[in-house]
Amino acid sequence: MNSKKVTEFADIISNQDLLTYLQSVSITVPTPVQAVAIPKLLGAGHFTVKSHTGTGKTLCYLLPLVSQLKASENKSDAQINGAPRALIVAPTRELASQIFSVLKEISHFAKLRVRKLVGGDKGKSLKSMFSMPIDVLVTTPDRCLRSLQNKELSKAKLQFVVLDEADHLLEPSFKNIIQQMAGELTATDFQLFLISATRPAQFNDTIKSFFPTISAQAISGEQDSPKEDRFEIFNIYVEEKDKIAGAKDFLRLQKYRNGVIFAGSKGRAQKLAEELLAAGQKRLFVLHKDLEIKERVEVIDGFREKGGVLIATDIFARGIDVPHLEWVLNFDIPSEPFYYLHRSGRVGRVGRDGDVYNFITSRDGDRVERINKALTTQGRNDLKIEIATPKPKSSSKPSASAKPRFGAKSTTSAKPSAGSKPSAGAKPKFGTKPATGSKPASGSKPSSGFKPKSGPGQRFNPKRK
Repeated sequence: MNSKKVTEFADIISNQDLLTYLQSVSITVPTPVQAVAIPKLLGAGHFTVKSHTGTGKTLCYLLPLVSQLKASENKSDAQINGAPRALIVAPTRELASQIFSVLKEISHFAKLRVRKLVGGDKGKSLKSMFSMPIDVLVTTPDRCLRSLQNKELSKAKLQFVVLDEADHLLEPSFKNIIQQMAGELTATDFQLFLISATRPAQFNDTIKSFFPTISAQAISGEQDSPKEDRFEIFNIYVEEKDKIAGAKDFLRLQKYRNGVIFAGSKGRAQKLAEELLAAGQKRLFVLHKDLEIKERVEVIDGFREKGGVLIATDIFARGIDVPHLEWVLNFDIPSEPFYYLHRSGRVGRVGRDGDVYNFITSRDGDRVERINKALTTQGRNDLKIEIATPKPKSSSKPSASAKPRFGAKSTTSAKPSAGSKPSAGAKPKFGTKPATGSKPASGSKPSSGFKPKSGPGQRFNPKRK
């Protein structure tokens, strides 16, 4: 490949329709992983692409995929209904819908027939889809497998298969479905792209267990230095019983900023939502896997349009991009390390600023240790949860009503953008330093067991390392 430095998409893409699309959405400069991966994905072979969350992986494969489909387009070929030329498989309906939305925009310029097939789709529109030619089908594993087994989908025209969030799709939770899908595609000559934010140990062996005849070349977005990520991490030490009160105080300070609160289960998400609604929280949305598909779409669309606060389980952790998202609060530390990585990746995407806050209880030590170990393995030390354990003073004992400790900032990946000071009347940003020289009023008390004592006008400040 030419060693010339890539400074714009025209350096790596020749399809004029795609360049016009990029211009229409004001995207002019490729991210580092796009600059490296797109030229390779325009060629032959199978590839794994690993890059941090929020670095533009969707366009990283969509642009070369569309370019290759247009280049190989032959109007004289016999058309086969229900036979996609490319399959894009995503682990959730929400991610599939987001990919489809981007692809639909591209298709307005590139003139491709793109369709979406996810769990719950039925009726006339589904029958209509199978009765016409398809260029690209965006789908979920279970629905795709069922359609292949039922012969609703034909693999006669298949040229490309993309597994988005491949690290998740090749995990045990999807193993049976993906193995059966791979079996359905046996003897089909297609290019395979595996896209992910992480690359687990023995990933190549895992790929071989699903696709024995495929040898994939690895592309890594190592140029995506953590220094380019624009977020900060704050650890907030709190007892389990004080979490809801803490969340209320937290949201009072985030009144003018949009964010996501991640809860460990549907029940905990609903309980927190009830408490916050009772406290008068406005623009509050709740998302979990037991919602009907229509309800999920309404929740995500509503949050994207109106902003506010979304309380979600890990169904929202992977791949979903909300441009106005400014913070993430891990109300519950996740049980699996990769969910922490993906939750954190909802902010600081493609150069946008954001903050990650972690509520940490005395019971989270093992989880934090496993998360930090996994982050080190993935080269994401910038996301590590550094727990500060201050030594207790020997001369005093904590009272029964002692307030929770506030944690250190784990790491700074980028400096706040210049000129970001709040206006005089703006609510303080959670985690910002108090004004120099401000002292707490001697007799002041916090409104709940969450905030440290502070004088009038002093900003809430988690202790920093």
